[in-house]
Amino acid sequence: MRRRPRIALVLSGGGSRGAYEAGVIRYLRERLPRLLGHQVHFDILSGTSVGAINALLPPNLLPTAVSVDATVLLFALVLTIVTGLLFGIAPAWHSAKTDLNAVLMQATRASSGVRPGLRNGLAAAELALATVLLIGSGLLTQSLLRLQHVNLGFQADRLLTFQLALPANAYATDQRATFHRNLLDSLRTIPGVRGAAVSSGIPFGNGAYTTTPIVTIGSSPLPPEAAVPTDWRFVSPGYFDAMKIPLLRGREFADADMPSTAPLTVIVSQATAQRFWGDADPIGRILHRQGDLKRQYTVVGVVGDVRHSTLTTESPAIYYPSVALAQAVDVVVRTQGPPTSVLSAVRQRVHALDASLPISTVRTMDEWLTTSAAQPRLNAVLLIIFAGVAMLIAAIGIYSVLAYSVNQRTREIGLRMALGAPRGQVLKMVVREGMTVGAVGVVSGVIAALAISRVLSSLVFGVEVRDPLTYTGVAIVLAMIAFIACVIPALKASRVDPIVALRYD
Repeated sequence: MRRRPRIALVLSGGGSRGAYEAGVIRYLRERLPRLLGHQVHFDILSGTSVGAINALLPPNLLPTAVSVDATVLLFALVLTIVTGLLFGIAPAWHSAKTDLNAVLMQATRASSGVRPGLRNGLAAAELALATVLLIGSGLLTQSLLRLQHVNLGFQADRLLTFQLALPANAYATDQRATFHRNLLDSLRTIPGVRGAAVSSGIPFGNGAYTTTPIVTIGSSPLPPEAAVPTDWRFVSPGYFDAMKIPLLRGREFADADMPSTAPLTVIVSQATAQRFWGDADPIGRILHRQGDLKRQYTVVGVVGDVRHSTLTTESPAIYYPSVALAQAVDVVVRTQGPPTSVLSAVRQRVHALDASLPISTVRTMDEWLTTSAAQPRLNAVLLIIFAGVAMLIAAIGIYSVLAYSVNQRTREIGLRMALGAPRGQVLKMVVREGMTVGAVGVVSGVIAALAISRVLSSLVFGVEVRDPLTYTGVAIVLAMIAFIACVIPALKASRVDPIVALRYD
C-alpha cells in the first residue's frame, strides 16, 4: 500500500499558491518539533558528557574545567533550526508545486523532489569528509605512539622532582650555595636514594628556560663574532648522573667548579658543540655571552642532547656550574624504587634544614611527561572521535540513499525480475550504484587530505604526512564500510517479489 504524502494539498482547480504555501507550512510544523526534540536530547547528552570529558582531560591542560556554556547551547539550537529550515523547505516547496495531474498519471511513486545526483553528491561528500578525518586521526595516532617511545636524552623513570624557593631576605648568595650543598648531602643519605641534584630548570618542568646569545672565540664554522641564541641553566655537581644524561666527552662538574673564585667552566650539549665547532674537539674551547668579554667560559665536557621543553625537538643547551644565583630551584632525586616512597623522608630532610621552608610542585618525571604529551594525545583522541562520527554518518548516508533508491525503483526492479533478470544481477546493479558513490567519496577525500597535508605536518612527529600505508588503509576500511552499507539495500532489492512489485503504486 502506498503511504500517505506528508504534505496535505488543497485541491482547488489546479491548486492555488496559498494551498502550496499551506502545505509547506504544515510540513515544517510537523518537522520542526522533531528537530527541536533531537536538540533537547543533544543538550541533555552534552550535559551528562561534561563530567566524562573533564575526567579524560589531564591536569593543568586547560586553565578551567570544561562546562556546558549557555551561548554554545543557544548557538546549537539556532543552527539546528536553520539547518532544518534550509533542508526542509526545498523538498517541501518542490513537492507542494508538483503537477497533480502528472503525479496521478504516473505508474510509479512520485519523487520527493530531490534529484538523485544531489543525494549521491551529499553521500559522497560525507564519505570524503570521513576519509580526511580518518587519515588525520591515523597520522596523529602514529605520531602519538612515536612520541611515547622517543629518546628523551635522560631516564625519566624513578625520578622525583620538587621546587624550593629560598627567601632573598633570609638567604644571601653564599648562604644559598651552602644550603643547597647541605640539602644534597642530606638527601643522598636517604635509604633508596641513588642520586640528587639541583637545577635552575628541569626538562618539561616549570623552571625558567632562558636563551642567551653566545659567541665562541677561536676557529669555528660560524662567521666571526656570530652570536647564537642558546638555552642555558645552572646545575649542581651530580646533576647529569642523577638525570642519567650521558657524558660524551670531558668531565662533569665538581665541587671545585662551584665557588665564585673558581675558573669559569661550562658543559655543552652535543648539538651545541656541533653548532659552534662542527666535528672538532670542543674540550678547552672558549665561550662568552655576547657583549661580556670579561667572563669567558672554558668547555670542560660534552653531554647528550635532551628534550627540555617539547617531546618533538631536542634543545641545544649550555650548563653552568652554580645554582647559588637562582632563588627558586628544582630538586631532582633519583630513587631505587617508586619515587613517592621517599617523599616523606625528603620532606623531613628539607624541614630539618629550615622548618619554615615549603616544598612545592612535587611530581615524578613521568607525571611531567604525561602533561607534556597531553595536548598531542587530546588532539589524536578528538580527531579519532570526529572521524568515527563522520564515518558513521557517511555509512548511514550511503545506506539511506540506496535504500531510498531501491524503494523508489521497486516497480522497475520487479519488472526486470519478471522479464527474467536473475537476482544476482539485481544485487550487482544496486551494489554498483552505491560503490560508485563510495569510490567518488573516498577518492575525493584522499585528494583533499593530500591537499591539506602541509597543515598536518605541524601536528605530527616522526610520520610522513603522505604516508601511503595510512592513505591506503583508510581507503580500504571506508570502501569496506561503503560496501556493507550497499549490501543491505541490495539484498532487499534482490528479494523483491515481482508480482507484488508490479502491483506497487
